[in-house]
Amino acid sequence: MKGIGIDTGGTCTDAVIYDFETGQVLCEAKTLTTHHDLKIGITEVLRRMPEDLLRKCEQAALSTTLATNACVENLGGKGKIIFLGVSRKVFMETWRSYGFRSLDDILLVDCKILPDPSASEEPDWDLLRSRLPSFLEDCDCVSIVQLFAADHGGAYELRTRDLIREFPQFRDIPVILGNTLFADRNAIRRGAGALLNARLVPVVRAFMEAIREVFSSMDLEMPITIIRSDGSQMSEAFAAERPVETLLCGPAASVIGACTLSDTPNAIVVDMGGTTTDIALVKNRLVRRAESGIQVGDWKTFVKGLYVDTFGLGGDTRVYYDRGGRIHLAKNRVQPLCTLAAEYPQVLEELRALDDSGRLNVSPLYEYFILLKDIEDDDSGRFYRSERALCRALKKGPLSYENACSAMGKDIYTADFSRLETARVILRCGLTPTDFMHIRGDFTAFSAEASQHAASFFVRSSEAESIESLAQKAYDLVTERLYKNIVRILLITECAPLSKSPFDGQMNDLIDHAWKLACKGRRSSCFLPGVFETHAKLVGVGAPTHIFLPQVAKMLRTKTVLPPHADVANAVGAITGQVTSVTEINLTPVAGDDFGRVLVVTPDSRRTFSSRARALAFARKEGRRIAEARARAQGARGEIGIREELLRNESAMGYGTIWLGDTLRFTASGSTLR
Repeated sequence: MKGIGIDTGGTCTDAVIYDFETGQVLCEAKTLTTHHDLKIGITEVLRRMPEDLLRKCEQAALSTTLATNACVENLGGKGKIIFLGVSRKVFMETWRSYGFRSLDDILLVDCKILPDPSASEEPDWDLLRSRLPSFLEDCDCVSIVQLFAADHGGAYELRTRDLIREFPQFRDIPVILGNTLFADRNAIRRGAGALLNARLVPVVRAFMEAIREVFSSMDLEMPITIIRSDGSQMSEAFAAERPVETLLCGPAASVIGACTLSDTPNAIVVDMGGTTTDIALVKNRLVRRAESGIQVGDWKTFVKGLYVDTFGLGGDTRVYYDRGGRIHLAKNRVQPLCTLAAEYPQVLEELRALDDSGRLNVSPLYEYFILLKDIEDDDSGRFYRSERALCRALKKGPLSYENACSAMGKDIYTADFSRLETARVILRCGLTPTDFMHIRGDFTAFSAEASQHAASFFVRSSEAESIESLAQKAYDLVTERLYKNIVRILLITECAPLSKSPFDGQMNDLIDHAWKLACKGRRSSCFLPGVFETHAKLVGVGAPTHIFLPQVAKMLRTKTVLPPHADVANAVGAITGQVTSVTEINLTPVAGDDFGRVLVVTPDSRRTFSSRARALAFARKEGRRIAEARARAQGARGEIGIREELLRNESAMGYGTIWLGDTLRFTASGSTLR
């Protein structure tokens, strides 16, 4: 059986056809992502695959950074959230720390909710009914979060949903119950994830509809799944209701793909893309997880995902010099000049003329700007007249640094582009590691000549002695950032005290000391060992890793694994992931009960039993049933395996051990294949 894996990334859209019987990638394709219309890039990458193999595929799986980017850039639909029983005072003291940005999207419903449903007070339903029409006006999706929802089986959330459905104008908007998303106690943090989920519903649904349009236009009929943040798969229907689960979809697919392609039991997976580098850890073939929930941008959620550390470093990271001529590696992305010149031939001619002029300057005259967003109709008043003038000029095409300054009515020493860059209205184009790969011949898909002419101006204006030494310096800066971040991640994850406190300057100084010794090939200074080592292998995926990772591995006294098809690992991870569902059931002794009765709380019920043995028997049966049902809802077919864990909560006292409760965790796993 064969399947298609597709990854829509920030720079490229990748696709593979995978043979499940042989475990081999039969073919791969890559094209640039078309952000203005994703269907174009997806159609193009599929057309680059052999048609006979496409027709034999019976399954498709996706990974994408769409939800991540919408979260970071504060985009998405008009989502709203209703809180039931959350203290207004506590909420107002903490709401911003969880990522909430506007009170207009939030409705707090007062009522006294306790863990025991019989001791709780219901909301004033008539009052809530009267407030709903104005609150839900122009709403794309609404989530509902109740305090102690797990203890109540989400009863008040269900009642609120029924109230919303009473209004004809709201019968078609998606209503998501918070207790179906997260079972964790902190209601405000649950709400942050639930509101984010509401905002992402129209985004991910539109994406899935676009995929379906592409498949329909190519007469491809097959089920489609998408990767969750924990590396498992979910069906289209499941993703449509829980798009927040895709927050770390891209990095998770990369890790799964790396593990599939390398078959390395202990690994540090390094995925270097155009903008960022993602690092994950694999121990005894198990990927380290972020059990407490992931955070993307300002949003703190209870979404369970793989542990992925992301930092600014990629093929498109800006290389620049300061006014003193010193060479630096930024953290932000710019478009490489080699790709810009390939798209706009006049850029190459202008760079050639700049190089032939023999000029040098403290300003980066070799850099360019392109327009990302038209602000002609923006009447917010936040853009200056000079900034609007530049944007009007950029509608005609890229402008060099000097011409962009002129368009603003400024000179090259006083022009400031930072506001427009921060607002993602314009994008800077400059020298990057990708350009230096073209100069050195390590990667030659675009215009190496454009990179060469820009580098020549850079050398004249900086401390660099030659283009070759400049290219080597850029490579060294990339290697240094990789090394230092890998060491930082290992210190945080392997040394518990460091994970609980900010990583301070002294720790960075220690890593810098180790880096300098490693560069000299020394294991220690006169008195102090200074070289960090690891027994885990560095598994590199993403296009540039084969250039930089071997040197980092040498410094860490380990080996590098560069698996075949590493540049499309995300697409491989998408199609090889499995469905995984985790269900937890809690058992606790009934407070103040002398008869040893036990309360069992499942995701949809509360029952009391006369003994712990009876409670465990019921919990095991219910847990397996719910876990399998959830796995099938996510898209699992055929046989489903269920792993059971018993987590005991006991307290040692002077006279013995007191049982405080049990948590039964059921992990159901299955394939989306028949």
